[in-house]
Amino acid sequence: MAGGSQSSFVERTWIVTGIVALTTVLLLVAWRGFAVLLTLFAGLLVAVLLRGATRWVQRRTGLSSTPALAVVCTTIALLAGGGAALTAASVSEQFSELADQLPLAFEQLRTRMAANPLGRRLVDSMTQAGGEGGATASQVFIAASAVVGSIANVVLVLFVGLFLAADPDSYRRPALLLVPPAGREHAAQLFDEIGAALERWLGGRLLLMAVIGALTWLGLLVLGVPLALPLGIIAGALSFIPNLGPIISAVPAMLIGAAEAPIMALYVALLYLGLQTAESYMLEPYVVRRTSDLPASAVIAFQLLMGTLAGIYGLMLATPLLVVLTILVGRLYVENASEDRTAGRA
Repeated sequence: MAGGSQSSFVERTWIVTGIVALTTVLLLVAWRGFAVLLTLFAGLLVAVLLRGATRWVQRRTGLSSTPALAVVCTTIALLAGGGAALTAASVSEQFSELADQLPLAFEQLRTRMAANPLGRRLVDSMTQAGGEGGATASQVFIAASAVVGSIANVVLVLFVGLFLAADPDSYRRPALLLVPPAGREHAAQLFDEIGAALERWLGGRLLLMAVIGALTWLGLLVLGVPLALPLGIIAGALSFIPNLGPIISAVPAMLIGAAEAPIMALYVALLYLGLQTAESYMLEPYVVRRTSDLPASAVIAFQLLMGTLAGIYGLMLATPLLVVLTILVGRLYVENASEDRTAGRA
């Protein structure tokens, strides 16, 4: 018994030492390249999604991993291309019209605001904040750089996800070598649990995005707001960004509604507020309960923290990252502490 207890103590010491060393390295890397780590984590989410779809294809076709992944990627490409081909004319026309209508709607709103003294003050302050022509050119350059950087990040995330999904074992094995031999089986189980949890969360999130997009489209159609389809697509896509996404997506819809009639902007705002309320208090809690055991208060607090550290990018990835951290803390600390207390009482 004494020898077994001593062996267990040595094993736990090695595990704790490895965790501390790995955590120290990760913190140093995070301090120097937090944005890079977030990009890699986003790529991991893409890989989890592709691997989940690949396993589904394998179960139903009997294909091996690589052909099944090829089927998944080809299907996604065909669906995206086919959907774009079927709706390209109408959707492209509507998005083009939306891009044309937004500046006009904004100018109409400025004209109406300038009709009263309070609104005129606000317009003057906005004009002064915009600066002269040189400042505007600088702002356009900054905005263009941000768009190019975002596109580059998306492409990088997709490539990272594809490479991880194509051969996960080549990345999994080196990670397991960092763990002492006695703990590698437990670490492998931990990786599997994290992958399954992220897969459940992603499935729920994508379903929620589709529901929000469809409800927004239908609501705008009922209100008679033009360009309901592209506005619904924008609302569904931006709902991936917690809290801030619905606010961003409501702005163009309200501008388009205001161009039709001032009261329409209020109706659109009430529609988006109702959908945001339903998502926050009904749909999302249901999805979170079905896909993870995260308390709502912890999710909100972690979203605020990540938003402060990394802006919108951190806000987007806060919840799945919290899913991973919760599993790690629960398995590596809470369970070991419970085992130690049980051994102490024995």
